[in-house]
Amino acid sequence: MIIRFLSREDVTEHNKITSQAFSYSCDIEDPDSALPCEKVLGAFDDDNKTLFADFELIEKKCNYDGGILTCAAIGGVAAKPEHRGKGAVTELFRHLFNETEYDISILYPFSEEYYRRLGYERAGFTVGAGIPFTELSGIKRNNAAVLYEGKNKDWLLEIYNKCARNYNLCFVRESGEFFSDKPYFSQKYTYVIENGAYATIEIDRAKSTVFVNEIYYDSTESMMKMLGFLRNFESNQKQLYFHKLPADTPLTGIIREMKNCEIRMHSAGAVRILNTEKILQAHKYPLRQGSFTLKAGDDIFGVTVSSGSAAAEKNPALKPDVIMDTCTASKILLCGFTPGEYLPGLTINNPQSDFFRMFPPKTSFFSDPV
Repeated sequence: MIIRFLSREDVTEHNKITSQAFSYSCDIEDPDSALPCEKVLGAFDDDNKTLFADFELIEKKCNYDGGILTCAAIGGVAAKPEHRGKGAVTELFRHLFNETEYDISILYPFSEEYYRRLGYERAGFTVGAGIPFTELSGIKRNNAAVLYEGKNKDWLLEIYNKCARNYNLCFVRESGEFFSDKPYFSQKYTYVIENGAYATIEIDRAKSTVFVNEIYYDSTESMMKMLGFLRNFESNQKQLYFHKLPADTPLTGIIREMKNCEIRMHSAGAVRILNTEKILQAHKYPLRQGSFTLKAGDDIFGVTVSSGSAAAEKNPALKPDVIMDTCTASKILLCGFTPGEYLPGLTINNPQSDFFRMFPPKTSFFSDPV
């Protein structure tokens, strides 16, 4: 089996495999067809032409404790039915883990259990909220927002990235690709309040619902102002539905009667740590001084914290205070640790270790499609 990145000559093979895997119609001979992104990693037969499986690898930057991590965002994982169960997808991920130099990897799993076998773990939860406009009657309506039509993109990026810095794992945005500059055609409308908030919405008249695809704000005051603007849709729609909110969203606090609303929890997505040493050094430690040893995956580290910064060194001779499989290391080191949390991949050798005070729960959230 040959693992390599696809080229222009492999587009037809890629189209075949994605059409089969995701059950959609595709003209595989379309001369204008192209690969979906710059990097598509494929598993080929020994003839180096027949494609067994592939996935899209999108290079991202993620916020982490005030710094930046490099991220391999994975999407479109596909395998031909006739070649499933032969290890092609596993070989693709093995190549990602061993032959690339990203700090972490993020994906939205079709099956969390399947991807746990590859070391990915759920990165917490997000909230979906259906809120009738009647629940917002205490918020004053306003006309503070303007529709984004391609101008003032920097407003949106500034608001988003300012908010994103408050959440670990939240992607950095450097372009306007997630904002529709042709709202009348796409029917995706982004309303922005300068230096404060924005919301991207779609309207489903049949369901009498304004679907809020995303909403970002730099303060509770800005959030309330945006909600007041969205009330302008209440004359012909019955409710707002927020697809994906952080688990700590203050928005649910405005609800007066929870029984009138629909609140759902969803998996935030899955994350895998790829560079443990980098994470141990980048982590913002709550204790100014301390030390611990841990085994994460196959590696043992000794970590010494001084003045809030850490020095981490691999040392196979050390006796670890804690032992974590890759899933658990991804969860604790990137998303934090809650005492009493069920973590079957965690073994504690030294209950008095400074480790347990070094990784308190973190606020994590990411929303970009990959």
